[in-house]
Amino acid sequence: MGIHTNNILDTGLNHVNLSRRDDRRLCRPCRPRSRDGAIYAVVLFSSLIVASIGLASLQLMRLQGRSAEESDDFIAARVYARAAVDIGMLRIRTDPFWRTHFGNGDWITQQTIDRGTFSLSATDPVDDDVAVGDNHPIILTGTGRQGDAMFQTSVRLEVGPRTGSCLEVSMISGDDIDVDGATLSSDQTICANEKVDAGGGSIVNANVEAYDDINGASYTKSTQLRSTRRTMPDPLHTLDYYLSHGTTIDYSSLRTWPQPEILVNTTFESGTQNWGPLGDCSLQRSFTQKKDGIYSLRVTGRADNNAVAAQNLSLSSLRSGDTYDVLLNVFPTANAKVQAVLMLETTESSTLSFMTPVTTLEINKWGSVGGRFSPTWTGTLTQATLRLSIDVANDYFMDTVSLRNTTYPSDSYVLDGLLTPTNNPFGATTNAQGIYLINCAGKDVRVGKSRIVGTLVFLHPGQDSIIQGPLVWEPAELNYPALLTNDALRIGLSSAGFNETNVGVNLNPPETPYPMNGGTSNTTFSDTDSYPSEISGLIYSTGDLKFSAESKISGVVIAHEKINIQATSLNLNYDSRYLENPPPGFDADSVTMKVVPGTWQREVN
Repeated sequence: MGIHTNNILDTGLNHVNLSRRDDRRLCRPCRPRSRDGAIYAVVLFSSLIVASIGLASLQLMRLQGRSAEESDDFIAARVYARAAVDIGMLRIRTDPFWRTHFGNGDWITQQTIDRGTFSLSATDPVDDDVAVGDNHPIILTGTGRQGDAMFQTSVRLEVGPRTGSCLEVSMISGDDIDVDGATLSSDQTICANEKVDAGGGSIVNANVEAYDDINGASYTKSTQLRSTRRTMPDPLHTLDYYLSHGTTIDYSSLRTWPQPEILVNTTFESGTQNWGPLGDCSLQRSFTQKKDGIYSLRVTGRADNNAVAAQNLSLSSLRSGDTYDVLLNVFPTANAKVQAVLMLETTESSTLSFMTPVTTLEINKWGSVGGRFSPTWTGTLTQATLRLSIDVANDYFMDTVSLRNTTYPSDSYVLDGLLTPTNNPFGATTNAQGIYLINCAGKDVRVGKSRIVGTLVFLHPGQDSIIQGPLVWEPAELNYPALLTNDALRIGLSSAGFNETNVGVNLNPPETPYPMNGGTSNTTFSDTDSYPSEISGLIYSTGDLKFSAESKISGVVIAHEKINIQATSLNLNYDSRYLENPPPGFDADSVTMKVVPGTWQREVN
């Protein structure tokens, strides 16, 4: 029993111990579950972090890709902008008339290139007009675009040295130069883009160039054949600027020839008015003798042969140096020797007399007394009288008389006097630049005794149109041409100087000193104000130019076609201002535009 008890006790103890162990075993799972949740949370959070990093990496990769793409667009846009400027410079190099052809503003707009576009614009920093001022700089601005990227770049170009230009010589022909029995002198070179011929005993005192050939003798200076032709203005556009900026003078507003009759009452049909006795005699209207019509003028009761009929002339109708034709029909009652006489009185001289040749008339027959006067005088004209000189004292009759200014041929329209930016006697409108357009419409228009300060554009002149003078001529704008024409024109100046009495007006009033730059002026009309006969400026024709008489030109002479010189002498003095500062329309491909170092820059809007 004891043993049994002990076993029971042992068994109980063991059971109790076992229960405690089991109790411990049962409590142990609570702690492991708490630790696993934390680990799960950590793992879950870590997974979120890894996922976020992954997403961030993906986004970063996406952003990096986009940035790379945008960077590529920017690079492309920059390349396109530079390409646009390069294209602009190429156009300038290959088109000698790029200023006119492309003008201001956009030259290229949104031109497609690969996946982008480019544009190009041009500006003139001097006067905002690319087409004007061949010596002006230019700023080219190129714009490139691709995607959302845009890039602008600009550069400044300025005029480089000119070589091979028509403005480098004193005279140039786009065709031949023919010198026929004349003396041609120049302090510079004359050039023909074809050949030069000097014949008929001509003398050429100038350096001579030609592309094709140089013929003839008496070349006193160097001669040279060129391997290339000199560049010429574009005949289609040279006159554009002047046509758009000029003031029109209607050819019909010019003085016309023949001039109106100077004498008043030339047929005596209505009486003897405007005629008076000079000396002791009387005047009567008579129907006993007549040349034309019904009546004539009878001069009777003559005390001596100096007693004659006379008429005082309008002083404004006469100019010193002009030519006048006179015709008097006379019926003498005795054989007589007669002359027409023009008597002048001035403030500076006694009476001046100009007479026609002596004509012998038969008794009781109508005869004509005619001839030509070319009176000159100094001072101011105070009286002018036309009379007859007859060597007998018998009565005489006179009928159908005339006195006309015949300085220029009939059917001519003549520009003479003072024409300047502030004075236009041929119209109501002046031109501040002195640019005047004359559409001759095929009529013979002449430039006569004048002082011109300006640029004349002769359009469609008649075949006998001529610049003859005597005259003094300079452009109003220092580097502008003096004379432009779109057809053949002749220039035949007088070498003799002239004064204001030859023209009949004051040629250097206060607003127009002579010369224009730094000259003198006054308010008086005087023969003491004298002027040389010459043209100072550039002369250009899209056709031929012909020279005669004794012409003097200081400047540059350019003819797109031929130049023919039949002058007694032609003197050319070269003026480099046209090369250094070409007038509108006279740019050529010999004019290079150079990039100004340091002017490349990015433009930011």
